[in-house]
Amino acid sequence: MSTETEPLTVPAGWDLSKVIPGQVEDTESAEDDIAPGAMDVVPDRTPVLYRTASAAMTVAAFTGKAVGLTARGAWAVAKPFGVGFGSLCHLGYRYVRAHDLQETLGGMSKSADWNKVQQTRLSRWRFLGWTAVATAALNVAGWIALAAGTDLEALGWAAVIPPTVTTLAAATIATLYGRYRLSNPGLPAGQVLADEDQDDGEEPFPLAWCTGGEQVQECVERAFAYEGIATRSCRVIGRRDAFWEIDVVLKGSTVGKVNAAAEQLDSHFNIKSGGTLIDPDPQESAHLVLRLVTANPFENMPKPSVHAPNSLNISEPHNFGRCMDGSLLDLVLEGLRILAIGVSGAAKTTGVLRDLAEVITACHNAIALDLDPVKDGLREFEGVMAAPPIRGNRDCEKWLDYLVKMAKARNTVRNRLDMGDTWVATAKHPAIFPFVDEFIYLSPKAKELFIELLRLAKQSGIYPVAAGQDATSDAMGDAIADSFTLRIMLASRWDDIRIVFGQGSAAKGFRPDRLVPAQTKDIKNDAGQSYIKGPGLDRPLLYGWNEFSRDQIKRAVADRQAAGRPWFDRDTLAAAGLLHLADGGSEQRVDGRQIAEDAAAVMANEGVDRMRTEKLVEALADHDEGAYGDLTVDQLRKLLKEAGAGSPVPLGDIDGMKNPRGYKLEALTALR
Repeated sequence: MSTETEPLTVPAGWDLSKVIPGQVEDTESAEDDIAPGAMDVVPDRTPVLYRTASAAMTVAAFTGKAVGLTARGAWAVAKPFGVGFGSLCHLGYRYVRAHDLQETLGGMSKSADWNKVQQTRLSRWRFLGWTAVATAALNVAGWIALAAGTDLEALGWAAVIPPTVTTLAAATIATLYGRYRLSNPGLPAGQVLADEDQDDGEEPFPLAWCTGGEQVQECVERAFAYEGIATRSCRVIGRRDAFWEIDVVLKGSTVGKVNAAAEQLDSHFNIKSGGTLIDPDPQESAHLVLRLVTANPFENMPKPSVHAPNSLNISEPHNFGRCMDGSLLDLVLEGLRILAIGVSGAAKTTGVLRDLAEVITACHNAIALDLDPVKDGLREFEGVMAAPPIRGNRDCEKWLDYLVKMAKARNTVRNRLDMGDTWVATAKHPAIFPFVDEFIYLSPKAKELFIELLRLAKQSGIYPVAAGQDATSDAMGDAIADSFTLRIMLASRWDDIRIVFGQGSAAKGFRPDRLVPAQTKDIKNDAGQSYIKGPGLDRPLLYGWNEFSRDQIKRAVADRQAAGRPWFDRDTLAAAGLLHLADGGSEQRVDGRQIAEDAAAVMANEGVDRMRTEKLVEALADHDEGAYGDLTVDQLRKLLKEAGAGSPVPLGDIDGMKNPRGYKLEALTALR
């Protein structure tokens, strides 16, 4: 059709002089004679293949939508079923392995715990076995009930229906539980969650990667979640010089579970072994403070100074070190009965006992004794102790017997002097601190005497201090660890934690078993660090003890010797029948020459020309109990050497022994 057409009726007044006449063109018959400016109308001719493809796509679209809806519905059921099935398998494994009991016990480190867990595992396997038998019996009973009164053709279906129903019931339970797990992803994975409930990309990372509090918070949350420990809140308190402090509120977990996972947490944080410390809140069982130690918290402790002679009082607080949180470790010695437990290299003697002895020997109203049955004890304090070093079980037994007699006698003295309910320590009537190192090596008799002293001496102003490598009842002679008022545990065994600190202490964060003793004098590790329980000290914090050098102690001992030290009070000695100890004991009342003369007389009376040192001490005591009843082997050697008799010499084979050491008659008679 052309762009212009001639109207059928021309309105009156139109000027048609400028109108180009037009006409209808037959485009079908025309070839290429379309007039310029004319537009050819092309009819709609859609290709057959195009229409076929459109129909196919329409069919495919509707079919795909139907398949998608079907797959989506199947996935909606399959996913919770898979999650539930995995979770139930995880729970089943935890159940048969008694992981819940292990968490309650705080781990398995002793035979009793292993036995409890093993018995629980066996009982649970028996329960599962009986459950399986009962399920099979119910299925058989259902099959018999369905098969009764039917023909043989229906018998097969009757056998299929009961197990099918059982399977469908189990699948339904797994699916429902899976939906519950998916809707509650925050519950502890270690208790009831499977691995599928962990978010992707939430693996733990080292603490060293953290540059701020928010990253530390995320680091802790990830490590806890990986170990199945859910938290309600996790807030960084702050960064100290050597550790981070994080406030944590648990969700569905216990402090014991955190403690049981401490070694794994060390690995997640990539800090030193034993660097994950927990401090539970006694008022809120789900609340704890987590400390992540990245360096030695006692590295910058100031070096201590020795005290002036007779300048201290045991009834006042004195500093012995520092807590890891920066607070001072101040103790009032009066009334304390002290136990220190630590393996070899934990710094019991050179740390704890030396610190205590330095303060006690600087007090004007206290005296100390140094007892050690096998080692050299506190030899550096010789000269300021109330007696020379007491070594060997025989001498330890004798002095412990003296102390028991003094403890009993002081009850009478205390009442006569109107001191009140407990002994009042003064320079004239000082308190007594017997140090017993390597307690476990005492003879049975000596242990009995020490236990008796420990139980009756508090009111008498006698405060025993014991140290050893373990605290079992076999080692200590009785279960007396809880009788001490101040208990110190350096690097120790797991079994000793419950004995010293009480049941459940390890789960509360007291973990001296994770401290590492010194390897050499240069590789100190955790030597000198300890956990403490005592008056006002009930939190699982690390305490570092002061470190005095041997030269410092030597100078302090010389000053204190020159100033003079208190001695046993005569009132106590008189009431105990021990006045022969007055004025310094037998070593100050009998000189070496007199001992040599008496020893020569003893040998002549027995018709021998040589005698072992130990046998000579016994013979002298039999010869004159009043003068030599308290003479020790060390004292005899010292006094005879000062008198010019020299040291003990080999005697050849004597008394069934091969070449022991002792004294010859000719050496003693030469001094006359």
